Amino acid sequence: MQDPSVQMELFNLGIKMEQPATKAPDGLDKDKIVELVMASNDYAFDIFKKDFTDVMSKEPMLMPVLISALAHDWVYKNHNWTEDEFKAALFAHKIYEDAKVAEHM
Repeated sequence: MQDPSVQMELFNLGIKMEQPATKAPDGLDKDKIVELVMASNDYAFDIFKKDFTDVMSKEPMLMPVLISALAHDWVYKNHNWTEDEFKAALFAHKIYEDAKVAEHM
């Protein structure tokens, strides 16, 4: 399961399963979403590295869930976009297919 292409395909399947039924808010254009995804993931990974590294050895499948939850919390706390609004914009602008975001992650 260490094959990066298999991991990315599983990640993409998981993302598609989470697509919200709501419409992306007008204020979340592609540039803003890219900015928020990168900043929120930086925050989430910093918290993860400081407080949750032991989780990886015990429950490696929790990492994506934990990173996502931390990142969505950061977006809401700092920008007041709900998880559904943010996810809707992620899908509307196909952020996970963006080369800049993929390179950052």
